[in-house]
Amino acid sequence: MAAITSVSSTAMAVLSLISAKQSHATGAKTAPGLNPLSARSMSPAVSDAILRIQDLVKGQQATKPQSSDGGMVGYSQGRITKISDLPAAHAEKVKALGADAVVQMKAPQISDEAFQAMMLEHSKANFADLPGFNEAAANGTLKIQRASDVPELGLGSVQYTLYKDGQMIGGAGFSAGTFNKSLYLDIQSQGVRQATGSINGQDYYVTWADPTLATA
Repeated sequence: MAAITSVSSTAMAVLSLISAKQSHATGAKTAPGLNPLSARSMSPAVSDAILRIQDLVKGQQATKPQSSDGGMVGYSQGRITKISDLPAAHAEKVKALGADAVVQMKAPQISDEAFQAMMLEHSKANFADLPGFNEAAANGTLKIQRASDVPELGLGSVQYTLYKDGQMIGGAGFSAGTFNKSLYLDIQSQGVRQATGSINGQDYYVTWADPTLATA
């Protein structure tokens, strides 16, 4: 695996920033492209970001990703992959963005302690106005998990750097699995608020009691 290029770093930083700012809980705040109850497509914000990234990298050639000391710390990238070798759902979206090849980006591994601390800070900054959150944060019932801890929900994301004719044209992120909407709604009906999203490539699933959602 090679370190991410400096241009890729800029591109993914922009997308990560958008995810961090817009990530939220169902019915209030959800990360673009990660809303469990949406069509799972990219939001206008991400589309706009890709256009801005294209401006950033315009004229900079990248026939093959190169190592760079200026990359995002800890990020790594695989080999260039043809669209035809991608999952069908991803291939369709990537093609619509004008790319003919991609490089999948992989976020750095962080400890459980660091993950919990980062997501707690993010949650307090973004979910404090939602019913039941402050009480859960105060009494210790707020539950923070990695998306991979609940595979039955089909959460998680994948990030790509996009290429066209050997030139980098931007980046994009999509859901990684098949979302289990039925299970998600069943959990919600039991009075559990669920927040999903991705921060700096770290996919999360945060839950707490919210009686206003209970229908069961």
